[in-house]
Amino acid sequence: MEIVPIEFFGIAVDVPFPAPMTFGQSNIDEFGAKLCDPAKGLGLRPNQIRLRRIDELFDYEVVGQFFGENGHVSRGPDRAKLSVRNARNAADWNLVQQTLFRFYSAMEFPETSTTMLSCHVHGKFPSADDRDGFLGQFAHSFDVIRPASLGYVRIADWEKDIRILIETSNVVPNSVFVGWDTQFTNLQDWETFLSIIPTVMENSANVFGLGFEPLRTT
Repeated sequence: MEIVPIEFFGIAVDVPFPAPMTFGQSNIDEFGAKLCDPAKGLGLRPNQIRLRRIDELFDYEVVGQFFGENGHVSRGPDRAKLSVRNARNAADWNLVQQTLFRFYSAMEFPETSTTMLSCHVHGKFPSADDRDGFLGQFAHSFDVIRPASLGYVRIADWEKDIRILIETSNVVPNSVFVGWDTQFTNLQDWETFLSIIPTVMENSANVFGLGFEPLRTT
């Protein structure tokens, strides 16, 4: 098992609505107010939110940016999305987890709806040779010049299969990029459920012989 530190990580959720909503049905002003609510919402400033509206039916979108433009939230006629990138340490994860909790609490998605979850990390090896040695186990032919791994993993007590990709990072030297994609229904005890996401993702990476050091405290 290779255990590597995490240099950067990110997470994104995409929640399709059961049916598209026209602009008149969307209660966009209420959504904007929730984004700005410092107690129960995301605590965004009004100048961090923009509305693009072309017509009265389905061509509209509210977009908000936060965390120095590393956070993004949006809502359109057929879905709501939230993403955070370039997080680095345990304090960042605590903020991300709190943001996700407030997002789900504020949106009140139907319990039968589904979230599409994407996560990624850049994990750094001591050297490029160490990284290449790890990835080399996935090369089944000399013709493979940049080996990688792609598979679907089933984790106990997780609803859906987890798609995991492990390849060379194009961002961080001597590192691998690990990406996960999966789904879950929106019938959750959010505070408890969101806290286990890192463990579930790491458990799926362990299947490929990869683990991660605890997030840095600074």
